[in-house]
Amino acid sequence: MIGHRRLALIAPATGSRSIARMCRIWNNNIVFSSECHRHRSLSSRLPSTQYSCRNRNSTRTVPIIRASNIKNYHYQTIRLLPISSRRCFASETSSYTRDTKKKKQAIMSTKDFQYCVELVQGRDRESYLCGLLMPYDARKSYFAIRAWNVELASIKDGSTLKKSGGGADSGGSNVALQVRFQWWYDALNKIYDNPQQEQNDNIINENDYSPFSVSNTLAASYLKNPIVRVLKYAVHEKKLTQRFIERLSEAREVDFRSQQPETMTEMIEYADNIFSSLLYLTLETVDVRDESVDIVAQHAGIGIGLVTALRGIRMRLIRGECLIPKELLPPDFSYDKLIYTNNSSFVDDEDKGNSIERTHEKENEMNKEERQLMKDAVEKICILGYSHLSQAQDLQSDVPNHARTCSLPVIPAMHYLSKLEKADYDIFDDKLLEHDNMTILALLGRTWLTGVF
Repeated sequence: MIGHRRLALIAPATGSRSIARMCRIWNNNIVFSSECHRHRSLSSRLPSTQYSCRNRNSTRTVPIIRASNIKNYHYQTIRLLPISSRRCFASETSSYTRDTKKKKQAIMSTKDFQYCVELVQGRDRESYLCGLLMPYDARKSYFAIRAWNVELASIKDGSTLKKSGGGADSGGSNVALQVRFQWWYDALNKIYDNPQQEQNDNIINENDYSPFSVSNTLAASYLKNPIVRVLKYAVHEKKLTQRFIERLSEAREVDFRSQQPETMTEMIEYADNIFSSLLYLTLETVDVRDESVDIVAQHAGIGIGLVTALRGIRMRLIRGECLIPKELLPPDFSYDKLIYTNNSSFVDDEDKGNSIERTHEKENEMNKEERQLMKDAVEKICILGYSHLSQAQDLQSDVPNHARTCSLPVIPAMHYLSKLEKADYDIFDDKLLEHDNMTILALLGRTWLTGVF
C-alpha cells in the first residue's frame, strides 16, 4: 500500500477569462483556485511529494492519494502532474466557431459510421465496448474520434521498420509514412476550413474537362475517406476543438520517430497528449466543457496512457523498440537480451527444440537479476499510473452524471493493473495476454449502471 503522499497542484492564472473561477473539492480536502482557460494544460513543475494548494493568499498541503492495492514503494521521483504540451492549447489555434444561429443539420452516411465502428471494434476492442455504452446522441462523434486515433496509430503499426536506419528501404519508407501523416493533417485542416460545406461541393465533376489539377484531386480524396466524412459530421454537430485533434495527431507522429523514451516525464507527456486529448474530445461529445471536469480527464488520461504503454511493451519489443524509459534501467542494461527473451516467449516449445539457438538460450535470455530490474521498472510505472487513476476516481464527483460514461476507459486500465500486480509485475507472464472481454464488459456495465468508476 502506498503511503499518504503530500502532493501539490498550482493552478496557473492566465487571465484568459473575465470571471475568476473557483473550484473547491472538500471531500478530498483539496482547493483549486484558477482563472485558467479550460483548454490549457497544467504546466506547473512541482516537488515530487507535495501538491501546493493555492487558496486565495494562503497555502496548505494535504495528503490526497490513498492507494490500497499496490505494494508500498517509495519512488521519490513520481510526479502526479502532467507536463505542458509541446504547443499551446486550444486558445492558441482556431477551433470551430460556436454561434447561436440556426445551422443546417449535418448528414452522415450509415455506411461511413459502420466503417468507423468496425475499425474500432477490430483494432481497439475496449474502446469499442465503451462506445456501446455512450449516450446515443454522442455515439457517432465518439466513434469518429476513436477511428481517427486508431487510423493514425496504424501508420506506425503497419510499417515494417525495425530500427531507425535499419535497412536499405528505411529512408524511402520513412518518407512515405510521413506523407501519410501529412495527408491526415491536410484532411483535418480541410474539415475546419469549411465545416458546414456540403460534401458534394468538393467532389470533382466527372463531366468537367478542365485541365488536371492536383489540388482539386486532393480535395476530392479527403472527402472520399469515410473517417474524414464522419469526423466532419462530428465537428459540425458537436463543435469539437481542433487543437485537441491536432495534439493527439502530433503525438502519434512523434511516436513514429521515437524508439524509447528517455525519462518518465517524456512518457507522461506522451500519455497526456494522446489519451487526455481523447477524453477532452469525448467530453465535448456530451457537451461538457468545464475546467474541473478536465482536471479529472487529465489524470485519467495520463493513467490510461501509462497502462496502455505497459500493455504494448511486448508487441513493441518485437519491432526492436522498448517503452520503458531509460532512466528506470541501468545504463549497461542489455536490451538485446530483453528483445530476445520476449521474442523467444512467443515461440512454441516444439519450435524451440528444433532451433539452433537452443544451445545458446541461457546466454541470450535475461538472467534473474536482469528480470528483477525489469520488474522494478514496470512496478514504478504501475505506481505512477495507479496514482493518477486513483486521483481521477477521487475527483469523479466533479463530473456531471450524464458525462460519467466518458470515463469508462478507466475501468479496463484498472483491471489490467490488478492483473499485473497478481503477476508480480512480470511483463512476460502469459496470463497477461489472455482475453477477458466478458469480465471487462461486466465491470463496464456495473459502472454504467451505478455511475461510479
